[in-house]
Amino acid sequence: MIHQVIARETGNPSVMQYEAAADIGNPGPGQVRLRQEAIGVNFVDTLFRSGAFKMPLPLPLAMGVEGAGVVVQVGEGVTTVQPGDRVAYFFAFGAYSTERLIDAQQLVRLPKEVSAESAAATFTKGLTAWMMLFGAHQLRAGETVLVHGAAGGVGSMVARWARALGATVIAAAGSAAKAATVQAHGAHHVLLSDDPALASKVRELTGGFGVEVVYELVGKDTFAQSVEALRDGGYLVHVGNASGSPAVDKAALAARGIRYIQPSTGQYVGERASLERASATLFAAMRDGVFGEVTATRYRLADAARAHEDIAARRLSGAAILVPEEVA
Repeated sequence: MIHQVIARETGNPSVMQYEAAADIGNPGPGQVRLRQEAIGVNFVDTLFRSGAFKMPLPLPLAMGVEGAGVVVQVGEGVTTVQPGDRVAYFFAFGAYSTERLIDAQQLVRLPKEVSAESAAATFTKGLTAWMMLFGAHQLRAGETVLVHGAAGGVGSMVARWARALGATVIAAAGSAAKAATVQAHGAHHVLLSDDPALASKVRELTGGFGVEVVYELVGKDTFAQSVEALRDGGYLVHVGNASGSPAVDKAALAARGIRYIQPSTGQYVGERASLERASATLFAAMRDGVFGEVTATRYRLADAARAHEDIAARRLSGAAILVPEEVA
């Protein structure tokens, strides 16, 4: 029997219900039937569920956007994958389910060294990190960068990958405990994101010049410091608003020659060729140990609400995944 997690209204985690579903049937043209082995839990899931982000589909919403599993059946015209292939995907609604139908063009085959759980824990976050480092701004060895939210899922991958690419990494974290973790993961310098002197300390570390790139993942609480920490002509790559949306004076940024970019992952991996290229680069970095050992907090699919509660309470460090009962 197929089970899925559905939100019939927006609100707190309790609006998500674990339900038995009718058989999903055979895949249509261009589709695949996928048996899921692991499902990613992303912060954006909580925003759709709460109503903070406008639902892209009418209610009820089949929750989740990321997963990994095994192809069971392919529909007419599918040539990119075949039954038995291990695959992953990002941003396709309906991920919180034991089996699902999905467009084959959204699937990427997994190399043998990447498990389904590792893929579900890292694929969306890793593609977002790739977008920030290779797409929105092509990071060059020798550049100095400031990474906000460096203890989080995306931020930690950006910080580690930037160092591996030859950048000097100044990381900002939200607490002393998180700062210690970020330091252990190899950032060259670690500051506290709520330090009112953060920008001046960044400038001290850069000989008064400021950084070439800021990766802004927090938003309102850190944005002013990000602007002050940038050198003229630098890049402000603004991806996240965990603390809310900041006020942005684009004229002031332009006067300093600052390139202000608000990219989305889909802009850079929306085409099949770019998705394949980004995925291959990500999987190579994973194989080379750039991100260390990938571990995730595991929840049963039926416990999706508890996973969302733990995210809201900031009880998690690192990624969270849901595992169907058959796999758990």
